[in-house]
Amino acid sequence: MLLGKPDIVHIIEQEGIELKRGKALCPFHAERTPSFMVNQKKQTFHCYGCGAHGDIISFIMKLKWFSFKDALSYLGIRPGSPAPIDPSIQRQRNLQQRYEKAITDIYNKLCERSRHLHRLSIQVKNNPSVVTAAGAVLFAEQMGKLAEIDHKLDVLLAGTVDDQISILREAMKNDCTKTISRAA
Repeated sequence: MLLGKPDIVHIIEQEGIELKRGKALCPFHAERTPSFMVNQKKQTFHCYGCGAHGDIISFIMKLKWFSFKDALSYLGIRPGSPAPIDPSIQRQRNLQQRYEKAITDIYNKLCERSRHLHRLSIQVKNNPSVVTAAGAVLFAEQMGKLAEIDHKLDVLLAGTVDDQISILREAMKNDCTKTISRAA
């Protein structure tokens, strides 16, 4: 049920319309077969016979021939006051925002590291004589890391949520390890 609005099923039944599994005879036109459907989850109604549809406010407006303001008053909804936010929806929004921020932060860190390694690659390609044998091994390791970073960037941009969460967990684990090693 949406907060701020009464439950559509309760009000429709209160108005004398008998719902059976979300179906009823439409109160807006004469019919013998139920074509009036109520979706309690979405808090909407729709009649497949006459096309009437909407939420509880539009239902009362049409049923009682009320104006919008009168329908709000009839339903006990104060106009101009925002509906309270459902705490479970707010928790989901907060969790989504934290997830998106974490993914963005990781993406930005990986981009910064990728740019650095790409610059290193260009420098070595432009002047390969400065790389010693030991430096070549280190350079090869860094290029392997670059390929891994580029793959992670692709996953963060277009991968599945499960793969993104895997990268997020790995980054969080690495951050915890770095924090512990700095403290020691």
